[in-house]
Amino acid sequence: MISEASQLIMTAKKLKIYSHHDADGIASAAISVFVAKKLGLNYDVTIRNQLTESDLRGGDGVYWFNDLGSARANEMRNITGVITDHHNPSIMDTHIDMDGNNIYQFNPHLEGLDGSISQSGSTTTFLFSMNFLQEVVAASHIPVIGSVGDLHDKKYCRLVDADREVALLASNMKIIDIRQDIRYFGRSSKSISYMLRFGSDPRINAMYDNPAAVANFLESHGLERKKINSIRWIDLDEEQRAEILNSLKSLLEKEGGDPSRLVGEVYEITNEPSSSPIKDARDFSSLINATSRKGRPEVGIQLCLFQRGKVMEEALQLYSTHSESLRQASRLLDETEGREVGKVIYYDFGDSLENNITGTIATRIVTHRRLRGAHVVIVMANLDNNKKVSGRISNEFYEKIDLSLIMREAAKRVGGNGGGHRNAAGAVIPAGRVEEFINEVNGLLGA
Repeated sequence: MISEASQLIMTAKKLKIYSHHDADGIASAAISVFVAKKLGLNYDVTIRNQLTESDLRGGDGVYWFNDLGSARANEMRNITGVITDHHNPSIMDTHIDMDGNNIYQFNPHLEGLDGSISQSGSTTTFLFSMNFLQEVVAASHIPVIGSVGDLHDKKYCRLVDADREVALLASNMKIIDIRQDIRYFGRSSKSISYMLRFGSDPRINAMYDNPAAVANFLESHGLERKKINSIRWIDLDEEQRAEILNSLKSLLEKEGGDPSRLVGEVYEITNEPSSSPIKDARDFSSLINATSRKGRPEVGIQLCLFQRGKVMEEALQLYSTHSESLRQASRLLDETEGREVGKVIYYDFGDSLENNITGTIATRIVTHRRLRGAHVVIVMANLDNNKKVSGRISNEFYEKIDLSLIMREAAKRVGGNGGGHRNAAGAVIPAGRVEEFINEVNGLLGA
């Protein structure tokens, strides 16, 4: 099967690359573009929030779906191509040859692995590509960026299974440096004061979103107050980092937190200078995610494929614009109370929220708000005549439900479609059937 799928890609007269719009999807697209260029193929790239009906109907050329496709494979017609995905599949077959299709599907779920932890979409794309283009090892940093962008290192404080094997390959190639360090976001892209102020896993209540407390803490460790908004964590020497980490662990212990989650594996791009805002792979993933959310995914792809200079300048400007969108969304969230129906808390922002950041806001609610008991958090925004839906689950539901199956079935019952991962999933539903959808989700939770 791998041989047949590889032949489809290598002999494609026209390669149509489709990828998801998040960091993992952009990383997947970058790997596919790397492959297409090395093979000298004629190709084009489409980045989607959700596949459209026309995307599913096929046409000339060979399709390569990255970090999407599996959830809607049952709707595809007359498509020849490959799916390299890690979301829960709607068809549990490696070769889909019904309805005029000739599709080879590579997905960790077909091998009994959890695609939300063990193998990202970009890792799947990379591993498939390794079968017919060994040169792709030069891009082995890209699936590491995609995997941490999809939070695959969150549960165990490091990448595991297939994701880890690729990270080790990149390390052996001297492309990625694997280190033990603080796990907070912003090691290379944010000031140390920002990083500590919004560090949430684990959360230190005494300092969380408390700039004065953070400033006092850093000053007590010898940092000048006027510099804490410009100096970054990676600018500190090893002795300073160790001293601060010990103090942070003590604060966590006093609050009854889990200090073991403070330090874990971090992944740095070896040939990025220490001054680079994308030295840390998670910071890199955040930047390419922003380029896509602001409608310029090609900038993120170019960044993955070693381009800097003006590409970096544009990426940073897009990141700044995206950050402002998130700040506006946070202010909107502060003014909005979710509606609680059974085990679901949902927010329908209509046109007030950009529909490509509903997942970010849902994650923010679960991460930063104290939810009472087991809940599914759902955030919605308008998408033409539909609702874009993103769902996340509280800690009490972890390992107990599969949200991707619930979202897929609930959406189907109201004339939409959905899918995703066990703990993070989404859907698109008709705008007029929101309450029905919420009731269906609750019913499936009860079942």
